[in-house]
Amino acid sequence: MKVTYKIKIWQAFITVYSTIIAIYVPVNIVLNIFPDAQLKYFEWLTTIVFIADIFINYFKPSSEILLHSEIKNAKMRYLKTWFPADLLAAIPFSLLLANPVFGLIRLFKITSVLRFMHILRQRAVQFGDYLLLIFFVFWLLLLSHWLSCGWIFLRGIDPGTDLMTNYLNSLYWVIETLTTVGYGETIPSTNAQQIYTIFIMLAGVGVYGLIIGNVANLLSKRNPARAQYFNNLDQLKVFVNYRKIPPSLQKKISDYYTYIWKKKLGFDESVFLSGLPHGLQSEVSVHLKREILEKIPLFRGVSDNFLREVSLHMRPQVCVPGERVFSEGEQGNEMYFIIRGKLQIFLNKKVVSTLTDGDFFGEIALFTDQKRTATVKSISYSDLYRLDKELFEEVLRRYPKIANHIRKIAEERMTENKNNNAAD
Repeated sequence: MKVTYKIKIWQAFITVYSTIIAIYVPVNIVLNIFPDAQLKYFEWLTTIVFIADIFINYFKPSSEILLHSEIKNAKMRYLKTWFPADLLAAIPFSLLLANPVFGLIRLFKITSVLRFMHILRQRAVQFGDYLLLIFFVFWLLLLSHWLSCGWIFLRGIDPGTDLMTNYLNSLYWVIETLTTVGYGETIPSTNAQQIYTIFIMLAGVGVYGLIIGNVANLLSKRNPARAQYFNNLDQLKVFVNYRKIPPSLQKKISDYYTYIWKKKLGFDESVFLSGLPHGLQSEVSVHLKREILEKIPLFRGVSDNFLREVSLHMRPQVCVPGERVFSEGEQGNEMYFIIRGKLQIFLNKKVVSTLTDGDFFGEIALFTDQKRTATVKSISYSDLYRLDKELFEEVLRRYPKIANHIRKIAEERMTENKNNNAAD
């Protein structure tokens, strides 16, 4: 754990350092900010840092971006992918060839930033949309910085203004050209400047398209539940136009869609789980339902494998206010677990009990062919898990010892219920 934590810190450090290099190298070439003596120390320090990063990437590869089966081959993958860029960036060409322009080779190290961004998006999935926007702004600003330095190189430094003003004027021109504003305050005067301007204009069209496309994409992904909600309302409107539905029933349907949107965010748990492999389905199901299952006397003391099997067969169900889950005298084929909500049990049209979060009911149906002995009605919107008798019996057949244990407990509970009813 400590080694992994240190690797993460190093990854963050090398990302920041590579970004500093990507900013500093081109601007120092065109503006000559740092003296040669300081520049040499900084170049050698950069070489040491980048060589250290090569060793760390080779001997301690980041497992977050690899499948478990690929971790053993991580060293070879690194040598074939990122290593050439890291090696070129680590060599101090500007010192060896005595020309600062060769320092631009250091910019290959920006690939470290790409790797870190990829890992960060994998680790922080819930912030993926925000990270995508931040990364887009980062690359746009870095590209603008590089293009600004290129424009200074082509036009030269204006001796009438200081270095900072020279840079800001160039950055201002690049931004207005990239964003297709183009006030025309700065006009290219040489062939090289015209070609460079054409390149930036074409890049600006791409940047403009990327901005519009990314913003639209983020907005569409940001709230898919809202889009689904209004789509459901549109379908209801179309349906009402063709079929005569009473206003009260229309309101119930509309309220149901509103509940699904606001409380459950349009999320269908079963659809999500169906897209996962069986092993992951089991893990997620147990995580979601373990707390409920462990409260049930029938399932106390059973193995984790049994709980995993049962959890896979539990299906989500939503009940609206006033809806009957089942009625007295019906044939029972399911039991129910309450995630959230409030339900009442009616016996002979009288309320005998109220059930809330974490309660369960209808368990007798799993072990007998007995008809429902009471009516259960939802008082509020209720989120339930439903366990079908047929599927439950299929699980019990694979665990005969647990099946006998559960049946024994169920029989004791049924006898206890009969005695309580007789006493009443």
